[in-house]
Amino acid sequence: MGKTATINVRVDEADKQSAEQVLKQLGMPMSTLVTLLLKQVSLTKSVPFAITLPEAPSSVSVEGMASDEFGQMMVDAYQEAENGQVRSANEFFKEFKEQHV
Repeated sequence: MGKTATINVRVDEADKQSAEQVLKQLGMPMSTLVTLLLKQVSLTKSVPFAITLPEAPSSVSVEGMASDEFGQMMVDAYQEAENGQVRSANEFFKEFKEQHV
């Protein structure tokens, strides 16, 4: 059966270039990878790799942190605020997204 269907997908340019470099080393065109993916989805009736939510980075997770570590982190944060080392919520979330998303 001939290939007649076309798929147009918008992706991040850096992601595309990075994937193309790997595929070039493997000697595989992007279209072959997409064909393999579609065939695996059809055969297995599932996505052929795990799709999971990432765990919170340790820098924002208190799980596994000793209570004295958490206490010291709170003292340090309070001292930073007292010394005027603060930033707006918008600045914080922008930086957080850049580092963790």
